[in-house]
Amino acid sequence: MNRNNVIKPGWVLLCFCMLLAPLFVRSQETPGRESILIISSYNPDTRRMASFITEFEQQILASGVPCDIYIETLESKGIADAPLWMSLIDNMISRYENRSLRAIVLLGQEAWASFVSLGRIPEGVMCFSGFASSNGIMLPAPPDSLQTWKPRSVEYQGMTDSLKTVGGMLNRYNIRRNVDLIRSFYPQVENIALITDNTYGGISLQALVREEWKNYPDLNLVLVDSRDGDEAVHETYASLPPRSAVMLGTWRVGSDGEYFMQRSLNDLVQSNPRIPVFSITRTSIGDVAIGGYVPEYESGASLIAAQIKKYYDTGRIEGVQFHTSKNIYLFDSRKLKDWKIAEYALPKGSVVEDAMATKLSKYSHYIELLVLGILLLVVLLLFVTWLLLRVQRLKRTLEEREEQLVVAREKAEESDMLKSAFLANMSHEIRTPLNAIVGFSSLMQSEELSQEERAEYCAIVVNNSEMLLTLLNDILDISSLECGKIRFNYASEEIVQICQHVLMTTAHTRQEGVEGRFDCDVDSFMLTTDAHRLSQILINLLTNAGKFTSEGSITLGVRIDEEHNEVLFSVTDTGPGIPLDKQEMVFNRFEKLDGNKKKGTGLGLAICRQIAMIVGGRIWVDPTYTGGARFIFAHPIGLDSGRENREGGGN
Repeated sequence: MNRNNVIKPGWVLLCFCMLLAPLFVRSQETPGRESILIISSYNPDTRRMASFITEFEQQILASGVPCDIYIETLESKGIADAPLWMSLIDNMISRYENRSLRAIVLLGQEAWASFVSLGRIPEGVMCFSGFASSNGIMLPAPPDSLQTWKPRSVEYQGMTDSLKTVGGMLNRYNIRRNVDLIRSFYPQVENIALITDNTYGGISLQALVREEWKNYPDLNLVLVDSRDGDEAVHETYASLPPRSAVMLGTWRVGSDGEYFMQRSLNDLVQSNPRIPVFSITRTSIGDVAIGGYVPEYESGASLIAAQIKKYYDTGRIEGVQFHTSKNIYLFDSRKLKDWKIAEYALPKGSVVEDAMATKLSKYSHYIELLVLGILLLVVLLLFVTWLLLRVQRLKRTLEEREEQLVVAREKAEESDMLKSAFLANMSHEIRTPLNAIVGFSSLMQSEELSQEERAEYCAIVVNNSEMLLTLLNDILDISSLECGKIRFNYASEEIVQICQHVLMTTAHTRQEGVEGRFDCDVDSFMLTTDAHRLSQILINLLTNAGKFTSEGSITLGVRIDEEHNEVLFSVTDTGPGIPLDKQEMVFNRFEKLDGNKKKGTGLGLAICRQIAMIVGGRIWVDPTYTGGARFIFAHPIGLDSGRENREGGGN
């Protein structure tokens, strides 16, 4: 199991060290070749361990420290082997004490924990940690209770009495930051599940979380422990209720002591795919985990080599010299998109990986935005031209039939006025983002721009392109709905989760100081509907409320009306309200009660009414509410499954 590697410098270096021997004299000790022992928890040929050892050897050699470096390994795997680790560590140290042992470097948590639990630090020997966490548990584990062992978490940096001659690099797992992160995205969370495996790292991390959980009496901690067996683990995870989130610790070894297959974690998460997963160790970020507050996992090879050099130069061990690696907020761009989490909602200083992976190059992205802007401009011009030609044809038809179709002509003239007003509004709304797109796209061609300026201009182009796209989407939506060209996909959906997600998604549309509330008389309710179109109605109503509400609150309500066999969705604000004589008009196309003071196309509520009609529901303004405005959308319960994947539209 053990493997020795001896690194002996050449004769030239040896002679050089002998000539400089007086410089290395330490407190009445005769200089000579001494030993540094590296004990690796895992195979030292793995990429991370090999990288540390190579860098460490280079640093020691460059420093001129006269020593031989030896490498041993525990070949650690599951926690079942824990009773053996301490004896192995003790035997290794005993063997190398006879070789003028002056420093021990312990790589990995298993080796470090075994050494600390052993409690035997050879006199005059400096001991260092690498790739270990600041928290741990004391060994050995009781051999008859490994399946249920729940030891107390210990903090190594606080063990100043027993660890006086140690140093190195430690990684710190911050549970509080991760819990706060989950709550910032999902304020309604009630249960947090911790996933850990049958390893020392998994059990020590679980101990840390259990200790920290004393600070969260309002949150229920669910332990998903691989020691319970595959069946129990999958059952526990699959039964997590809707208001839950997951913190992922370690996932390497199962209850049988064998390594997990690569996709075992994916299979576990897929048993309850609606639960968001975060990582506190970087495990599976971008695979199943959205992100988390995680250590940067610095190697510490240069740091430890420098401490050893100082020890050789001065002959003094100055107590605990632990360094802690930095932590960062790390997220995967694809997972953020999948869970509809905007990057602007992330904590300040967050790192988003793979955000640039989809871009062809640094400047090709700007070119793509420019081309997109031009294409949008061409499409918009063609659409406006089509509208103008259509209006002209209508005018000629009305003139020819003026005497016979007086009533129809009056309605057409009214429609023409509305369309003319719409075109005037659109020309203003479109001109602003187009000017921004063209102007800043031209500025980005300058080679004198700094990276920050170029990024700022790019953001402006993107924002204005999105504004143009919103205008087009509204126009195309109302046209497609009336023509019956939009396909509705009906399925059984959990509407409470949909409402919570919509409320979170529209949080940025609320003005400063306005509170967003959710009022629902049930914890969960399955409704046959088109989730996308339902969300579209609610987002439109919440966005409109945000425009007109400068103080107070905006409340999204859900009520189950079993008597009328419908679900009542309501959006209530504390804004100026809508006059009774205008409450029906707001659902007309191109209608804007405030003229052009607020941004918008005047099509949003018309689209909402069209969607409501297609699903067999109703939408109206509550005339009895006087504290602002209240829109109510009644959705029927028990839609026929035969409605799935049907095209909706028409009058």
